[in-house]
Amino acid sequence: MSLPNLVALALTAVVLLSGARLAWQLRAGTLPWPRFLLRFAGQAASAALLYFVLFPPLQPGREGALVVLTAGAETPADLAPGDVRVALPEAGDVANAERVPDLGTALRRHAGRSPVRVLGQGLPARDHDAARGRALAFEPTPLPDGLQALEAPVSVVTGRQWEVRGLATGLAGGRAELRDPADAVVASTELDDTGAFTLATTAGLPGQVDYTLQLHNAEDTVTQSLALPLQVRDAAPRRVLLLAGGASPEVKYLRRWAVDAGLRLHSVISLGGGVELGDPPLPITAATLSEFDLVLLDERTWRDLGEGGRATLKAAMREGLGVLLRITGELTPADHAALRTWGLQAETADIARGVRLPGTEHADATVALDAETRAADVAPLLSRRALALSAADGAVLLRAGDGAALALWRPEGRGRVALWTLSDSYRLWLAGRRSAYGQLWANAVDTLARGTEAALPELPTHAWLNQRVALCGLPEGARVRAPDGTESALWPDPATGHARCAGFWPAQPGRHAVLVDDQALPLLVRDPAELPAMAARENQVATLALVAGDNTATAEPAPVPSPRWPWFVAWLLLSSALWWLERRRPALNL
Repeated sequence: MSLPNLVALALTAVVLLSGARLAWQLRAGTLPWPRFLLRFAGQAASAALLYFVLFPPLQPGREGALVVLTAGAETPADLAPGDVRVALPEAGDVANAERVPDLGTALRRHAGRSPVRVLGQGLPARDHDAARGRALAFEPTPLPDGLQALEAPVSVVTGRQWEVRGLATGLAGGRAELRDPADAVVASTELDDTGAFTLATTAGLPGQVDYTLQLHNAEDTVTQSLALPLQVRDAAPRRVLLLAGGASPEVKYLRRWAVDAGLRLHSVISLGGGVELGDPPLPITAATLSEFDLVLLDERTWRDLGEGGRATLKAAMREGLGVLLRITGELTPADHAALRTWGLQAETADIARGVRLPGTEHADATVALDAETRAADVAPLLSRRALALSAADGAVLLRAGDGAALALWRPEGRGRVALWTLSDSYRLWLAGRRSAYGQLWANAVDTLARGTEAALPELPTHAWLNQRVALCGLPEGARVRAPDGTESALWPDPATGHARCAGFWPAQPGRHAVLVDDQALPLLVRDPAELPAMAARENQVATLALVAGDNTATAEPAPVPSPRWPWFVAWLLLSSALWWLERRRPALNL
């Protein structure tokens, strides 16, 4: 039941109780009929007036739009009669505009005006809630040039590759560089036609490290430099069982990478005739498989497992084990049938066997070379099996440059199983693409292996000063420490459920630390003035989303409550008269 209805019921109950008291006095002969009728009618009227004081009747809204000036807005020349112009704090000095601290204040001062016409770079996060459900019209101004988008992790595991993605405008022919704490270039790339870029490098030793992102223009002048704090943490090494039906360069370099990456590798390579290389063979049992996070095998060892071994492997997958099946040769009809029982299909297809992987155009050694040398470098040609992979609930693990799936995985219980058709990824290593080779297999292991790490909070690349930021995945007792050393508790909102998100309003710029158990994850708080192009783009995108999501609001002036003061004056006068009547001398016999 709505609040007005509850208040109406309460007032009605009070009037009825008062009427019952007056009726008892009337029956006892202490109250004459005229006074009974006068007092009862007065109390009923007083209750009605009090209701209208609290909930005044609605009246039509005022004609004319509410023109809201935000950052970068200029005074509009096309104001219609009745339009009201207000300026938010971000708008700066604007002539002939009413200054308001936020959109909510403007809507209260000018209730009923519609639509709300937003000019400039868009509404800041502070005003998004006030704008929801309103008839919005947004007329954006051009965004300033510079770094407009940035995405980077705040925490990675040592030895893992991580990426920085971004968008910078106004730097045609420019490039982006990522520098390590020693100011050495660890990744560099040209900006594409849209200004987008991706930089990748490998995390080093555990600890807090500071990388730097630099943007260069076509003249190789640094136009922007940005700190990127990163928490590199230790993690329990993945336990990998490698089963191969024969020795090959692919297996050789895969074993080398696994050792370099710190994986706990147990490899068994069968040469036929009972001859095996590597570690001692292990029985494929549930107990054995529970000691591993991922099994890498080819179609020959998968075939040799037989139905019983494959059933044991499938049961282990349901408990969380990851399996990657490398297809290195021809599949028999029995193999196809067995794959279908695992929810996977690998059909022969008329496709080119040679492929190039996106992101492998430049060798690791060309990072510091000139643009002409980088432009002449090409991605090495790799080989794949001519198979079309599919699964009803599958997801692509690796794509070729032409978009075809080179690897596909699907869930099986709590685990995952994947098909892999790339047969000579080791050529990346030989062609000087060791970083790309490591990223290729690290992604595969991270995607498929049994999860052993405790979940960490989901933190953004940065937060804005004096703007709410949502921090999710928080355990009990999480806190945030500001640059001045003060700590604040983070209380997850129960409404967010399993996401466990808490809101935080940073009041200081600089590096904060989100304290979780024994870890301190970096949270960098930036002043919007430090990255004006990025702040403007985020406001513009958010405002456009508010406009696009406005499906129910209309541009008609919304009804507004009528003034309360006439109802209050009438209620006060009537209540005073009733008070006087209640206490007047009975000699008047009213």
